[in-house]
Order: sequence, then structure tokens, then C-alpha cells
Amino acid sequence: MSGTPIDPSELVQGTNFMVSVTVKNLGAAGEVKNVALSNYIPSGWEIHNARLDDNEAVLKNSSYTYQDIRDDRVQTYFDLGRNETKTFNIMVNASYEGRFYLPGIYVEAMYDNTVYARTKGQWVRVVKTASAVAAK
Repeated sequence: MSGTPIDPSELVQGTNFMVSVTVKNLGAAGEVKNVALSNYIPSGWEIHNARLDDNEAVLKNSSYTYQDIRDDRVQTYFDLGRNETKTFNIMVNASYEGRFYLPGIYVEAMYDNTVYARTKGQWVRVVKTASAVAAK
């Protein structure tokens, strides 16, 4: 939560942290309209919807057209100008002990299938105590 990067592959249960996704238009396609960012989270993590407690400003998100927050994902829709960069943050808690799959992040122009990017997914663990992380 302080802005220091963490390794999500193994987190202590109860840890609050922020998922930060940055999208950049490299300019080759010009301005890109109707961009959809799909950010899924593992089953063992819970999204904190900052809108419910009027803390959305804390996230310092870039401007967007619409954002849909569900139990397992946040989908954000926006336009992206040539060479423009936007960053979107989500508050998350490592809630349930176990091993879970963190899907990759996917961003695409909704009406132009030549403009898209994705990241690779990975397995993550939520452990009961910090000693379990240190013992590994």
C-alpha cells in the first residue's frame, strides 16, 4: 500500500496491497478509442471496492469512461491517445489460504482486433503466517 513493489507469488493471509496496471499506447495505431482492460484476480484474493467507502480518490486512477467491479475482476473502459499512458489501481486483500491462479491481464481495442496486449498468468499462494514465507 506504500507504493513499494511486492512479489505476489506468496503473500501472508490478511495482507492489503494494491494492484497497479499501466497501459501505454505506443502510437503506431494513433488514438485508440473504446479500450477494454480486463483485470482478473485469484480466488484467494478479495477486491476492496473503494467506491463503497468514498475512498476512490486514494487510488489515483487515470481517467476512464466506465469501470465494472465484480467479485473476481475489474473491467475498465477508456480511450487512449497516441503515446498516452494510463494507470489503474485496485485495492486487494490476500484473504484465503491456499494456492490460486492469477490470470494474465488483457487489454484490447473493442472494435479493432489488431490492437491488444496481454500478460502471462502465474500461480500464487496465500499463507497463514510470515514464518511460512521465510521457511520456503
